[in-house]
Amino acid sequence: MEKFFISNDFFDKAQAAKRERRPWLGKGAIKDISEFYSFEEFETLINQTGIWTPDRLQVLLDNKPLSQNELFISQNNAAGTKPTLNTRVLLEALGRGSSAILNDVADLSAGIKKIRNFLSNWTGGNVDCNLYYSQKDHQAFPVHYDVHDVFAIQVEGTKHWQVFDKGVEYPINHPQFTSARHRNPTDLQNSPILDFNFEPGDIVYIPSGYLHHATCREGRSLHLSFGLVEMIGLDVMSMAFEQAIEEPFFRTPLKTVMREKDPIEFYLQKWAKQVKNLSTDPEFKKRIENNLDNFGNQSDPLDLGPGKEK
Repeated sequence: MEKFFISNDFFDKAQAAKRERRPWLGKGAIKDISEFYSFEEFETLINQTGIWTPDRLQVLLDNKPLSQNELFISQNNAAGTKPTLNTRVLLEALGRGSSAILNDVADLSAGIKKIRNFLSNWTGGNVDCNLYYSQKDHQAFPVHYDVHDVFAIQVEGTKHWQVFDKGVEYPINHPQFTSARHRNPTDLQNSPILDFNFEPGDIVYIPSGYLHHATCREGRSLHLSFGLVEMIGLDVMSMAFEQAIEEPFFRTPLKTVMREKDPIEFYLQKWAKQVKNLSTDPEFKKRIENNLDNFGNQSDPLDLGPGKEK
């Protein structure tokens, strides 16, 4: 922590905001962002054209995505057909002011990985990182909320952000929420909670569900967006489902268990008893504890063992 934030005071404020689930801006909170990432590293990374696939590189201009069929072409190689980045189309799009989003870049940069590991160790959650490159007077996304908590850090240039009140409480990555992420700015009734210019070394925390948007108003902008996902009740339900498969009651047809009087009520009473038994099972409790303890990013290097002796 002391190598990331300028002072303990910034970390204490970040912890309080995370605990209370409220947006928070740390102006100049990062000691030296260039120690972790720089615009030059971004240029080097995006020029590694062979690593980009349609799910890892997006290009947008004024809220409209460039078709992946235009951005990638199919090429044959020894392993078969694979999508290959069309650099000419990418350069033309960037020349028109488009934004570029590089997804899941933490493992492609030692500095970003350090930040990712710090956030994961602190929160106990799973953290990934997307990189956003924007240009003057062009916006990648309209007002929207994310289905995960966001820690954004400005690397290069400036960007104007506005953060509004919650659009939804604890959204998750499910069509019920992802299909309603974007909002029309004219529908927003209240003033923004945060309204600021994002500068290198600034960090902002935006809990999931809070509406926000950002626009580069001059030059170019580069920021890192770390998405945090924590273990939730639905994860426990998924684990309970796997455990329930081993119990004959949950594999038995409902009508076999029901009785004539209040058949559904009778079944649900039996069902609730089975769920209660599961919730008090020491082995199931241990599985949940292990999942919770290991939910964050696993950053330990792989030990491949000693090489063959000569």
